[in-house]
Amino acid sequence: MDAQSYANDANDSAQAAAATATEVATQIQAAQDIVTEVEEAGEAAKDFTPIVYPGTSLTINAANAATYNGRYISFTSSSAVTLTMGNNITGTFFCMPGQASSGRITIGAASGASMVSPQLLFKTRAKGSIASVILNKNDDGSSAEYFLGGDVAV
Repeated sequence: MDAQSYANDANDSAQAAAATATEVATQIQAAQDIVTEVEEAGEAAKDFTPIVYPGTSLTINAANAATYNGRYISFTSSSAVTLTMGNNITGTFFCMPGQASSGRITIGAASGASMVSPQLLFKTRAKGSIASVILNKNDDGSSAEYFLGGDVAV
């Protein structure tokens, strides 16, 4: 084998090694992406710890939405409770207010926002009731429309 053949073989080997290195780097990045997704899912699961709220009035708006987004809120008051959803929440939002005591939760919308409930039911029914509040849309950032469902009554 002459010097040119050795040089060609070495060049081919170097190109193959570079292609393999690129493929390995791509696989490593994909594995790192999976690890990141698993870590984020674990953090999200930790956030399912109930938020215990002893008060009788709570307004959720853009300023505090991150605290309550995706969370179960356990209302523990034995007096009537009012949960008001702000007009300025955007993006994806939902929460699950639950009646943990005898104080029924009235769920409504702040000025400029709307709360849609198919049968105009806006209160939790009894101790143990859980509702779902979902931001349906907020096209202009100041007129949120929420859907309310779950164990609600008159």
